[in-house]
Amino acid sequence: MKVTVAGAGYVGLVTSACLAELGHVVTCVDVKKEKIDMLQSGRSPIIEPGLDSLLEKNLHNKQLNFTINPYDAYSKADLIFIAVETPEKHDGSADLKYIHVAAHTIAHYIEQDVIICTKGAVPVGTNELIQEIIDSRKPPNLQAEVVANPEFLREGTAIIDFFHGDRIVIGTSDPKAAAIMEQFYQPLQIPIYKTDIRSAEIIKYAFNAFLATKIRFMNEMAGFCDNVGANLEEVAYGIGLDKEIGPHFLKAWRPDITK
Repeated sequence: MKVTVAGAGYVGLVTSACLAELGHVVTCVDVKKEKIDMLQSGRSPIIEPGLDSLLEKNLHNKQLNFTINPYDAYSKADLIFIAVETPEKHDGSADLKYIHVAAHTIAHYIEQDVIICTKGAVPVGTNELIQEIIDSRKPPNLQAEVVANPEFLREGTAIIDFFHGDRIVIGTSDPKAAAIMEQFYQPLQIPIYKTDIRSAEIIKYAFNAFLATKIRFMNEMAGFCDNVGANLEEVAYGIGLDKEIGPHFLKAWRPDITK
């Protein structure tokens, strides 16, 4: 498939390189010319194990391309991933201005039926808003279905997480879009969970919150163990022996534990 990824940040860049490695023809588009020029020359602005080799390989074999030209990026795409930043506002809410710009731009430049997927954590209802923007601006003869497809990539293991993740979440009420996305991800042989679009949005937020809770809990345990002379790793393993938790549940996050 011809795939476009909007946004050459952490998620967008990792997604672009990994999808190219799967055999798709991928175009990553961004508004920052300096970043695109850097990437097109094979240099990554981020440090992520395995990423440089994927960039070099797939740029060389023409599976991956970077551009600032929205027409080149969107006009012939079969599948578009929106991976632009959603920075935090002063009040703590997500700033969706880049998503709005991406949606308007996509709607203006598409020339064929397409599926549009959001990758990041977005407030509930964001995907429906994107659908409204695109429906109001796209050519009336085209079908453009918006799907929530949140990512679960961890910095430092993002490439491994992409190819060997625990699950792929697809949120949509359209059976055809769900079937296309399921087929698209089938080569990864990762369990696919299909749900409605709002539940998919909540899954990403809930996952982030639960992960933060787990790390915070172990941070607190680290301080407590230091105070009483206990072994944090032994405590974590002992907690994990509960069959509803599992011995690897807390162990996996030991590198994040700080005293």
